[in-house]
Amino acid sequence: MADSVRVAVRERVSPRAILAWLGLVAFSVWFFDGSVTQTATSLTATGIFGLSELLTEVYDLREIVRTLGFGLMALLSGVALFVLGGTGTWWLPVVFAALGGWLALDAVQTLRHEGLFIDEGDEDPDGRDVYHDYVTRKVDRTLREQPLTRRELSDALDPDDAALDRAVAELDDRDLLVREGSELRVRSPPEPSTLARARGLATTAAARLARPLTIEFDDEPTADDGTDRYSPAPEPVDSRSHSDADREREREPTGRR
Repeated sequence: MADSVRVAVRERVSPRAILAWLGLVAFSVWFFDGSVTQTATSLTATGIFGLSELLTEVYDLREIVRTLGFGLMALLSGVALFVLGGTGTWWLPVVFAALGGWLALDAVQTLRHEGLFIDEGDEDPDGRDVYHDYVTRKVDRTLREQPLTRRELSDALDPDDAALDRAVAELDDRDLLVREGSELRVRSPPEPSTLARARGLATTAAARLARPLTIEFDDEPTADDGTDRYSPAPEPVDSRSHSDADREREREPTGRR
């Protein structure tokens, strides 16, 4: 076991944690009516979830690792309840196992495509990005109060020119900016209807439910220049790959060809 994991385990093993663990064992024995197998299954599932939390904190893993641990815990518990019994209904452990399986599959797919460790790009934005967001909010709030020209907006806020241009362009891309002659103003987006909101919620829920499968199509096999790596079109030939005979023909005068 790595030293960092050993230190983290020592920090977590306190009298309070031991009492909580003993209480969980007692509750499992009482809930499962003394069944050793079901109690052991419950404790194993809980241990998996605790281990996922521990490794996430020690090794700076993605938060989705915790979801993976919770999904495996729910899946194992649901399967154990279905096989060993212990509930009055058969559908409850099935639903529990299905939910845990979906969470585990979603976490595995996310880790496959995004990696196990947190990338530097996933960290907090730098000061420049924070400044751009601040200027965008200021421009939005100012133009909602009254329309201003580009010069008046620059005099009122006194921001960096690049940040101001970026804020105006962002508001324009979001279809919030309205130009009235030389003046600029910001309008509120139209409120969606009840049907549109319901359709949006249904679409979001369906997309989230299908994410473990659709994530495979998010990473298209394209090269850095946007071309398909598996395209049957031939690659451009580098001039340095010409054969010696081709070079000789290129050196010959036109009359000799």
